[in-house]
Amino acid sequence: MPGRNAEVVKRMFDEVINKGRLELVDELFTEDFVSHTGQADLDREGFRGFVAGWRTGFPDVHCEVSQLLEEGDRVSWTVRATGTHEGTFNGIPATGRKMDFLSMNHGQFRDGRGAEHWLVLDMFTLLTQLGVIPAA
Repeated sequence: MPGRNAEVVKRMFDEVINKGRLELVDELFTEDFVSHTGQADLDREGFRGFVAGWRTGFPDVHCEVSQLLEEGDRVSWTVRATGTHEGTFNGIPATGRKMDFLSMNHGQFRDGRGAEHWLVLDMFTLLTQLGVIPAA
């Protein structure tokens, strides 16, 4: 059964990403929160912008969290992201194509709030699905 921190992860994806309730970022993350995305380190405001960008590019974005593992103040999880590219995303004009890819995540929590996050996103699969990179 997931613990308190794993529940924060589930709530963040269910409410912030899937429903667009960006105002909850301040409640769910510490003031000094940082997300290491591999491209940039994002604070709370940067993370809010990241999510807004996803929702602009993929208005029907849906993230399903699985494989939640919690130990102490650490949680690891997998996310399956799906959606339709109906708006500009990272400078890529809408293609109307579907996305379906995975990301691996690890987080550290403090006082029941996300404090630090590491993300490995399968950008190759995403960019191939959008037609930016030719399929092999």
